[in-house]
Amino acid sequence: MRWVRYIAIAIINGFGVVIGIIWVAVPTTVAQPSLNYQLALSGRQSEGETPQSLSELYKLRDRLKVQLDNLAKTPDSAPFPGELWKSAINRQQSQTLTQQLQNVQSQIQIEERAKYNWDDAAKLAAQAVLIGRTSNPSSATWEQSQRVWQLAINTLRLIPHDSFLADRAIDKTIEYQGSLSVATYEMQVARSVEKIRAEEEEIRERARKEQEKKEFARREIERKEQEKKDRARKEIERQEFQRQELARKELERQELARKELERQEFEKQELARKEIERQEFEKQELARKEIERQELARKELERQELERQELARQELERQELARQELARQELERQELARQELARQELERQELERNQQATSQPTPEATATPTPAPVTPAASPPNFFFAGDTNRDGQINEQDEAGKEQWSLSKGALILFNDRNNDRGKIPTWKQTKVSAPRRAAMLSQVNLTLSENFKTSQLFITADSIASPHISVFQKTGDGWQPVDISGTQPLVFSTDIVLGVEAKQFADRNWNGTVNLKATALNNGQEIASTTIQMGVSPWMIAPNTAPVTEVQVSDRGAVNSEFISQLKEAVEPTGAQVKIIQGDRTWMQDTQKNGYVQLPEKSEIRQFNVALKSNSEPEKNPPVKSTQDRDLKVVKIGNPRSLDPVSQWSDGYGNLQVTPPIPGHPMGRVYYGNSGNAGFNPEVLDFIQAQRIQGPPVDIDTSWLLTRQVDEIINFIPTQTPGKYVMAIASPEAGVKLLEELEGRGYGDVAINRGLSTQTTVSAALQNRALIQHNLYLQNQKLNPIIEKLKREFLVGDDQIIQVPVMFGYSGYAWWPNMVNSVPVNGKLLVSNPRGPMIDGVDYTQERLRQLLLPAGVSVSFLDDRYYQELKGNVQSATNTVRKPEERPFWQSLPNN
Repeated sequence: MRWVRYIAIAIINGFGVVIGIIWVAVPTTVAQPSLNYQLALSGRQSEGETPQSLSELYKLRDRLKVQLDNLAKTPDSAPFPGELWKSAINRQQSQTLTQQLQNVQSQIQIEERAKYNWDDAAKLAAQAVLIGRTSNPSSATWEQSQRVWQLAINTLRLIPHDSFLADRAIDKTIEYQGSLSVATYEMQVARSVEKIRAEEEEIRERARKEQEKKEFARREIERKEQEKKDRARKEIERQEFQRQELARKELERQELARKELERQEFEKQELARKEIERQEFEKQELARKEIERQELARKELERQELERQELARQELERQELARQELARQELERQELARQELARQELERQELERNQQATSQPTPEATATPTPAPVTPAASPPNFFFAGDTNRDGQINEQDEAGKEQWSLSKGALILFNDRNNDRGKIPTWKQTKVSAPRRAAMLSQVNLTLSENFKTSQLFITADSIASPHISVFQKTGDGWQPVDISGTQPLVFSTDIVLGVEAKQFADRNWNGTVNLKATALNNGQEIASTTIQMGVSPWMIAPNTAPVTEVQVSDRGAVNSEFISQLKEAVEPTGAQVKIIQGDRTWMQDTQKNGYVQLPEKSEIRQFNVALKSNSEPEKNPPVKSTQDRDLKVVKIGNPRSLDPVSQWSDGYGNLQVTPPIPGHPMGRVYYGNSGNAGFNPEVLDFIQAQRIQGPPVDIDTSWLLTRQVDEIINFIPTQTPGKYVMAIASPEAGVKLLEELEGRGYGDVAINRGLSTQTTVSAALQNRALIQHNLYLQNQKLNPIIEKLKREFLVGDDQIIQVPVMFGYSGYAWWPNMVNSVPVNGKLLVSNPRGPMIDGVDYTQERLRQLLLPAGVSVSFLDDRYYQELKGNVQSATNTVRKPEERPFWQSLPNN
């Protein structure tokens, strides 16, 4: 009966072809005869000039425009009354040409729409052909091909009947209908074959199930026979088990009896051992309590002794203040008495001169007397005590003037020298034990020069109570530098030329202004015979701006994922004279781990510069301090304590969020700015620290609450130009990013890929069609970036000619949608920038070229780095690196406004 089934299938297939042909009948709309569109031109246009193609329509339109332009140039008024007919003819011709031009433009629109539909239908037809060429196509494949052919036919039907393509559209529709019929036929054949295969498979399945049924019956008989044998075997095993179980239980009973005896014996011994241990513990506890009582008594005695010493010190200070006040009053009284005597003497002399003048007046007798100048108080004779007050690198008599009053511009400077090396849990300034200085070269020298008259005296150095916990003083002796007791209880080792070294245990901060009053006192038999005071201050910590020269670029080795980035980084950096330091460890964002800065100290021949870095408080175990390879590196210190921030604000305290401007008006060393994310801004302890330095503050806050990382280096960067001392400010511009995409689409590059090779890869047109993304970026420009620009102009006095708006786009959560070219690193005349992976136009990255054009007036050389690994982690070149920059060559005290 199988041959009957095949005959039936053939009949059904033939019927399906007929139905397919009828179903796709040519629509009357397209099948109408073509109408040759005739333009209503002037009577002079011949039939042969009727346009027959779109290009001819374009030429006709251009020709009509030229004719209209020529008529427009002809004067409208006739020079003679008899020639008014010429003006009428010109107006008539103008109206006729205008009507013809409108007709031509209307026909051009029709032809352009027809051409678009024709091309779209051709693409669909090509797609349908590819589907039909699939190897071993199924009925679903032919059904898909049928739908595409039908869509191509429907597209042809959209071609207007008065188009040049109308006749070709009818022919092409008939051609596509044939292909549609073939697809319909093949679909019916494939369905029939699939049905036959399904029926054959069903027959095979029934036979298989019948065979399985017979096999199951056979196995069931074998199973029952096996169960019968197993029951007999198990009965024998059960009887044997019962016998063995009885024997086992008897053995267990005997074993339990033995163990019970052993347990009772063990308990008796354990009770005896515990009693002995209890007695021993009570004895030890009594001894421990006695030791604690003695220790408490010792500590109480020490506390009382400290209190007594503190009271004694305070009493000495009070007595000293009282003595100084009495001495001051005595000096004032003596000065008043001296002035009174001088006044009386002057009056007496004046009286004598007046008496002489009555007999022989002279011009000199009538002159007004000049009072004697009053000299400021100085150190007692032969008791010189001063530091480098005038900051010329040497100590001499010139340092006497103004030594009692310290400021950023004048007065002896102290260096911060943390001997803990960031390892101790207790800050250096809280430690009472003072050891020898770690680096004597970092001590600030103070000289105490005496005459032999003080040889029998005791010399003491004291500091004011506020500053004394924050400084250490050392005396240079034959055995090296020895700690000095600055409480006033232990005298100095006597010498006529005493050299002291002073160091600070911390920088100025919210709790201490960084100044100290040091007093030198000479006592003889308990009586003060000489004293003088100097004021010193800690050299402030400063950040070098991005415009400063770079000596070292630091980057973390992440393995294969950033090996290409490191290779490109070295290739770009090393020719500039800077080094690349590769750090091993679990730190991706080097910029956040620490903020590199410096301090200055005067020297006789040059200024001394020391590198000092602030270490990040976040995850210290993952961010050990990075030591620079530079010889004069000083220290890595930590300011403040770690904060518990929510995941949204976790990056707020990263040091990428703390930046400084180049020198600007009113701030010759630059001004600090940071990102403020609202409820969780930058660490306030660090901001107070910056403010306490009084040189690069007050810090300016920038709204970064809308950024994913909350860090200001994502949107602002200062870039040096080729002109020394000049710079430009790059700022992220979402509006420029949108305009760049619109410009590309307007030039016909809508299908070109952007964000090439990234997870966000798309085309220019697709990005512009994402209206939510476009509106989000325009909102950021208007509501966030524009107010920021106005604030930067106001706070930093930046001009419009210094601002470069870099094309950037941001995702909804605030991350850079393509690699952020603002997050870049200036290195010795070169700018290291993320490769934006923009659209490739004629072999050139269009976005890269746009940045080069923006920086061209500044003469900045750009190197683009492949930071794809960091971009996928929502960061870029500056976040991935850190730099050590050369400090400002000019001393800060010479750069201040009052100098």
